[in-house]
Amino acid sequence: MKKLQLNLLILFLLGAVQFSTGQFVSDLHKVKPTFSNPGAKIFAQMIGRDKNPQIIDIRTPREYASGHIKGAVLINYYDPNFAKNLDKAGFDKLRPVYIYCRSGNRSSNSIPIFKKLGFKHVVNLVYGINEWKKLQLPLETGMPAMNN
Repeated sequence: MKKLQLNLLILFLLGAVQFSTGQFVSDLHKVKPTFSNPGAKIFAQMIGRDKNPQIIDIRTPREYASGHIKGAVLINYYDPNFAKNLDKAGFDKLRPVYIYCRSGNRSSNSIPIFKKLGFKHVVNLVYGINEWKKLQLPLETGMPAMNN
């Protein structure tokens, strides 16, 4: 009798784990999107707290090469295939992506594209790399990580 009760308990627990895991996975797709526009200081702090930040520079290759945030991937907003390039770049759409351009115009204008592609958490550097430079935050120079 005890063995039967133990087996039933194990089956019940396995079913509960399976149900809760399945429920969790389906709830991930219901995550309410967030879009924020911090200044450079807060943007830098957010990147610093993220163990593996997904940073997207949407300027031109020439702008990128003149100075970009460490780890940023270039996806040129002016490329006619911008949305396609963004979608195939392999970013985790459930994790935050940190986006920026020169002044904040292109990145602000790109937010509807990020929404349409299913990105759930977009952090836009509100005044772009201009404010980053003004605060003398670190930049790297060199060729784009992704040539678009």
